[in-house]
Order: sequence, then structure tokens, then C-alpha cells
Amino acid sequence: METERPATPAFGPGQLGVPGLASLLNASADAIVIIDSHRRYVYANPAAGDISGVPYQDLIGRDFLDNIAPRLHETILSGFQKSLTGNPGRRSSVVIRPDGSEREIEYSTMSLHHEGQPLVASIFHDVTHERQQEREATALVRIASSLTLDQDLDDKLNALASNVVQATRAVAGSVLLVDQTTRRLETVGAFGFPDGVLEALIGNWSTAASAGSRVVRAFQEKQTFIIDDARANNLANPYYAIDPDLVQRLPWDIIVATPVIFRDTALGVLCAYFAPGTALAGSELALLKAIANQAAIAVEDHRLYEEAQGIAALEERQRLARELHDSVSQALYGIGLGARTARTLVDRDPQQAIEPVEYVLSLAEIGLAEMRTLVFELRPEALETDGLVGSLERQVASLKTRHSIEVDFADCVEPELPLAVKEAVYRIAQEAIHNTVKHAQASTLKIELICTETDLVLELIDDGNGFEPDGFFPGHLGLRSMRERAARLNGHVEISSRPGEGARVRAEIPIARYLV
Repeated sequence: METERPATPAFGPGQLGVPGLASLLNASADAIVIIDSHRRYVYANPAAGDISGVPYQDLIGRDFLDNIAPRLHETILSGFQKSLTGNPGRRSSVVIRPDGSEREIEYSTMSLHHEGQPLVASIFHDVTHERQQEREATALVRIASSLTLDQDLDDKLNALASNVVQATRAVAGSVLLVDQTTRRLETVGAFGFPDGVLEALIGNWSTAASAGSRVVRAFQEKQTFIIDDARANNLANPYYAIDPDLVQRLPWDIIVATPVIFRDTALGVLCAYFAPGTALAGSELALLKAIANQAAIAVEDHRLYEEAQGIAALEERQRLARELHDSVSQALYGIGLGARTARTLVDRDPQQAIEPVEYVLSLAEIGLAEMRTLVFELRPEALETDGLVGSLERQVASLKTRHSIEVDFADCVEPELPLAVKEAVYRIAQEAIHNTVKHAQASTLKIELICTETDLVLELIDDGNGFEPDGFFPGHLGLRSMRERAARLNGHVEISSRPGEGARVRAEIPIARYLV
């Protein structure tokens, strides 16, 4: 049986011996309360009533824990005991109001004594709005920084759904995108769903079940819908053949469906799932709209990235076609011409046939070298056998033979790095060499590969006609692709050039984490 606590009478501020203190404390914008050793309010000013949602006169005699979110009882009691024994402090907590809504507070405490009884005075103010703004800003920054161009779209939207839960009171989040072929909404990203629940929900999301759904309407009508009876709505849908027990166990009963819109085109819906009885705040709805906008940008960026990748692939195929025409096709044509000449001379003057045969052999060797180079470009796994240094040496040899450019190549010991790192560096070199050959009209090229314990550095310097690195080159993605390849490895590419003064390309890749 609980021991009955002795009554502690309420008192007015005037009893503290300071004339006029009552009017001063009652007018304070900050909440001020005094609590006895039995956790009961003995004084509260009007501001305390405003924050707690209880008339301040009605607070007197109540246990102050009644106004604190249960999950924080242990923490706040520890601080209360310290304050009683003369150890004041500045802390934060959460006040729960009679309607279930919560207010975040920051407070400071001090110990008092009245008629020999220990008391705790606390001054606190509402910081809910400020904290919410901080969470919203942090969430949006976190989302923006996590959406990299080369990231898989599913991973992007899973992370975005996770941020919905972190930034709001939602217990789960999902992103549905419209399939351009079927025109149906499909779940692409999700977070916070209990095991098996997401699969069960998706498995029952048929065309008939989704007809008239407010989630679908959010997409069709481009406006936010709040579904505050999600469980009953699912159970009442005759086409939604899902286990009723599973529906009842869902940790949410409220769904906020926010359309994902890019330039007035609906791409899908962002869904946030809230526990029953959650009083949605306007700031949360505004934040969900902002996150939906981030989702739209992520989806559009992914589409543009894939489109750019397609353009890059097409440009690469065209480049290979030109290489085949300029090198192998020419070699084959010369071989055919030389073979016919030799065939004619064999019968008339076999000795003179030796020269065209030698010519045919040299062209065959050149053609074979060219084909090996092109096959290597198509099959970069050859890097595993030839290594990065050997692969660059092949490029240098081909460059000297085909384009009569004087090349100075300074290499290093073959670095022990993953194939993906070597391929990225090789592709950067390949693109830089391609630019030198096709655009620079250079006569000399210096290539240096530097290997240290922390970095791999590739530098190429030519004496060509130069260019403006920040200029616009429509249809050419070479400079951008070099930078993107380096960025994926947390490295960077510096390009220095001026018209008439040659060009310098320097790629630096941090490699310490790859070395054993």
C-alpha cells in the first residue's frame, strides 16, 4: 500500500518575503513552478499553465510527473533528486498535455527551503518550435547530402523513407512511384515496417484494391490526403485480401499521403505512417511536403543521370566505331592491297614480292595491336593480368605508333589496389589521352603515375592548343566523366589550361583504405 503523503499547502510568492514578487512572477513569459520533496506543485505561474495545458491553479497539489512524458520519468527524477540536495542544473524534457500533444522544454532548477522543508524551484520555457525547426533543417540537409548521382534509386528512396521517421513522429515511411508502363503505383523505398508487413501489403495492392484509395487520389489530384482510419479502411475493402489480425497489429492507424511532384508532373506519393491518436502538427505536414520535394528531385536526377549514362555509352560506341575505321579498317585495307600486289609479283618476280609481303606482315601486327587495345577497352578485366602500369604502357605504345606523338611516360611500382580503382584511373587517363589526340593537336605528352602510401596520382601534360576548362562543350561528357570517376573514389580531378598554352590534367585518388 502506498504511504499517504502529508499535505503541503500552497503558498503565494509574497510568502517568500519579497514584496511585489507575486505580480512579477505572474507576468513572467517563462514558466515558473515550485515543487516540494513529495513531487507536488506548491506554486505555478500562468505561463506554466499555458505550457502544460492545465489551468495553473489546478496544478497545485498535483504530482509534477503527471505532466512529463512517461519515457522520461526516470531521467527527470534523477535530476529532481539532485536539485533537492542543492545541485542545480540546466536540462531539457518533454511536457505531455491532456490532449496527448507534447511540448519540448528547457529548464533550470535551484533548491529552496520554506519553513524547514526542501523545495525545488524550476524556470522553464517552450522550445518545441525551435527544436522542430532544427530537426527539419537537419533532415533536409541529411537527405540532400545522401542523394548522390550514382547511387541506386532504391537505396536513395529507402534512405529518404528513413529520414521521414527520424524527422517526424512517424513510425514508418514509404515512397511509391508510378510505373510508366502499367501506370500503377509501386513501392520503391520503405523504412520502419515490421517483418513481413511490407510484403503482405504490396502483395495485396491490386488494381481493384487501390481503386478510390486516398493514396492513389493524392497522386491523381496532386494534393495531400490524411487517412486517419487506415486499419478500418483496409478491413472494409473487399478487394484487399489481407490477414485481419495483421491489420490490427499494425503500429499505425494514420497515413499522410503527400504527392511527389516535379514541375507540375506527379511522379508518385510519399507516405508517412503515424501511431493511433497522433495529433498531426502543421509543421510536420510542411516537412513531409519538403521531403516529398526532395524525393521528386532525387527521382528526376536519377532519370537524368541514366540518360547521361546512355549518352555517354552512345558516345563511347561512336568513338570505338571511329577507332575501328581509322585504325583496324585501314590496316585491313592495306593488308588486302599488299596481298594482291604480292600475289601478282609471286609469279613474275618472286624476289620483288618480298617487300609487299613484309608490308602485309607489318600491317597485320599493327592491326593486331589495335584490336588488342580496343578489346581491352571493352573488357577492362584485363587490368587484372596486365596491371594498371602495363595497361598505360599499351596506351602509350599505341599513341606513339598511330599518332606520332612524342610521349614521356614515368611510371611507378604496380599498386596493389582493387580492380575498380585501377579501372577508374585507367579510364581517366584514356579520356585525357583521347582529348589530347582529337582536340589538342599536341606534339608531346608527358604522363606520370605517382604511387605513395596515401594517394595515387595521375598527371598528363600536353603542349597542345589548350582550352577554357570552364567552357561549355555540348555533346561532350569527357571532362565531367573524369571528375565523376574520381569523385566516386573520394578523389578529385584538376584541369588547368588556357588557349594556346597546352593542358594539364591531374587526378588524385586517396588509396590508404585499400592498402593492406
